[in-house]
Amino acid sequence: MLNNTVELYPYDPDWQLRFKKEKEIITRTLDPSPLPMEHIGSTSIPGMVAKPIIDILLGVDDLTDFSRLIPSLSRAGYEYIPKPELKTRRFFRKGAPGRGICHLHLCEWNGEEWNEKVFFRDYLRLNPEEASEYTALKKQLAKDYKHQRSLYTEMKGPFILSIIKKSREKG
Repeated sequence: MLNNTVELYPYDPDWQLRFKKEKEIITRTLDPSPLPMEHIGSTSIPGMVAKPIIDILLGVDDLTDFSRLIPSLSRAGYEYIPKPELKTRRFFRKGAPGRGICHLHLCEWNGEEWNEKVFFRDYLRLNPEEASEYTALKKQLAKDYKHQRSLYTEMKGPFILSIIKKSREKG
C-alpha cells in the first residue's frame, strides 16, 4: 500500500552524506561513463524541512536513449517508474513504493528541466529569507494536505515557479 502521508522532518546534515554515498554508487554502476549529477530538492538546502527522500538529478545527453541506463541503475537499487505525464525527465525510485529513500530524476544535462531544478536549489541556498518562506509554506501545506501527497506537491508549484523566474532574472 502506498504511503500518501506528508511528513516533514527538520534539516539533517546527514542528507548531504547520503547524497554523496548514492552518487558514488551510481557513478560506480555507470562506470566508465560518469554523467553529471546534482543533489536537488529540499534535502539539498541547509536548514530546510523536508521529506527524508534524497532527490538526485542525473544529466544525460539524449533523454530518448535513457532506457540503456535502466539495467545499470536497477543494479544500483533504482527502479524505473514510468510516468507518462513527465515529458522532459524520467523517474527512478530507490525503496518501496510510497516509502522511497531516493528519487532519481533523469533529464537532459543543461536542458530546461536540469537548469530549473539547479536554479531553484541555488537560489534558495543563497536567499535565506525566501528559503524561510518556502519552509513556512511547506509546513502549512503539510498540515492542510497531510494525507494528500500529490496535492501537497501541486500546491508548492506556484512558489517554485516564482523562484525559478526570480533566479532567471538575477541570472
